[in-house]
Amino acid sequence: MNGESNQGSYGVPAHIYLEPGRMRTLLYDLVCWVLLPVGVLVLLFWLRAGLLTICFYALFSVFALSRLMMGVWLRPLACSRTLDRESVEAGGSIQVTLEIRNPAPWPILWLYVEESLPENTSVNGIHRRLLFLPPRRSFHLNYDIRLPHRGCFQLGPVLLESGDVFGLFRRCRVDHARSHVTVLPTYDIIDPVDISGGCRLGEETMHRSIFDDPTRIRGVRKYRRGDPLKYIHWKSSAHTGELVSRVCEPIAEAGATLMLDFHEDVWGRSLSRDKPIPPDEQAVEICTSLAHYLTQGGWNVGLFSNGRDPFGMPGISLNQAVVSDSFRMAMTGARRKNHDERLEPLSIRACRGHDQFHLIRENLGRITLSNGLRIEELVFDELPYIAREDVLVWLTGRFDEVTERALFRIRRTGYRVMFFMICNNPGHDRAFDTLVPQGVEVYRMDEAWRLREIATGRRAV
Repeated sequence: MNGESNQGSYGVPAHIYLEPGRMRTLLYDLVCWVLLPVGVLVLLFWLRAGLLTICFYALFSVFALSRLMMGVWLRPLACSRTLDRESVEAGGSIQVTLEIRNPAPWPILWLYVEESLPENTSVNGIHRRLLFLPPRRSFHLNYDIRLPHRGCFQLGPVLLESGDVFGLFRRCRVDHARSHVTVLPTYDIIDPVDISGGCRLGEETMHRSIFDDPTRIRGVRKYRRGDPLKYIHWKSSAHTGELVSRVCEPIAEAGATLMLDFHEDVWGRSLSRDKPIPPDEQAVEICTSLAHYLTQGGWNVGLFSNGRDPFGMPGISLNQAVVSDSFRMAMTGARRKNHDERLEPLSIRACRGHDQFHLIRENLGRITLSNGLRIEELVFDELPYIAREDVLVWLTGRFDEVTERALFRIRRTGYRVMFFMICNNPGHDRAFDTLVPQGVEVYRMDEAWRLREIATGRRAV
């Protein structure tokens, strides 16, 4: 595949080479089920033990038939799982249909099927069953599963167990089919309370723009070669006797990039672990609430975080990943039970639209804590892709010298920064005394009602 040699180890063709463990199993079966029975039969014939030979024939036939049933019944089985949706609200339920097909021309006399499900979930329906499968028929297990909290949950694999009718042998098989469900984070709807009803997060001023608003005239100037005819102010031109052009206000597009610090060290030693909602989950909910608030206000909204995506596909949705070539590799990596070392920042470029909020929310639903680089080390690689007029909304639970230096450096480059300290009041007080004189807005986020402060236009200066 893809130019790889079809040779095994030591130049042996791949279809001939077998692993040492597989070779030992084949040798064991050859000795136990061929050489040993043939040797015993030859010995009994040589001793002329007629009745004993018949008994041995019967016993060997039963064992051989049982071994054949055990080896043949599970091999052709195929399993598939169908979900009514791939994302759900926290506490919502998903309808799952598991199909077990028997494409073989022989029946499976007994088969035990059990679905592997996440812990601490409530299931309504049948997810385990002992059944009989006729030839070329299928059986369906239908159940509803309720997922209690945010995260990415795996449904499967399916455990299949069968054996012979004599009860001599049993064999289990774990089917590779798995499905994943994203539980979306909850968010609060922030209602503007000022008279204008507009978003007050940051300022909507533009110094330069390649687009102008023809309905907002700033003034007039002398005509320059190349000015479009639609910009000529004909009344002023007729009054002055020379061509003059209108000067319009530039179009201002408000934008913000949410920067969520999701490192293990930030939330592992948080000062508010006694809250009913863990601080890291509260940070995700606040970030989602801000994304919804800005999207409803017509802002260009983006997201950047140092958290980990369990699929290794940060910044895209599962529907987008299905049509990409890397989805199979990502799913294979997500199914691994060993420690995942993939580290890639979650980056979603600022864009406008309701679909942008759903994309951000789905990625926040999958995100997990990371042990990689701090966000202060990653943010400067992301700044070239963030418009200078965008507001940087920094959400974290830690404030130290590294964070202070990073914020000062970002502020000196001309970005507007808003600092949200989540569930860390002593850290908020230090950040307030240090950052506010430098023009950084500081917000305390220890209670949900404090989100209304961004709608009132409060300025911590």
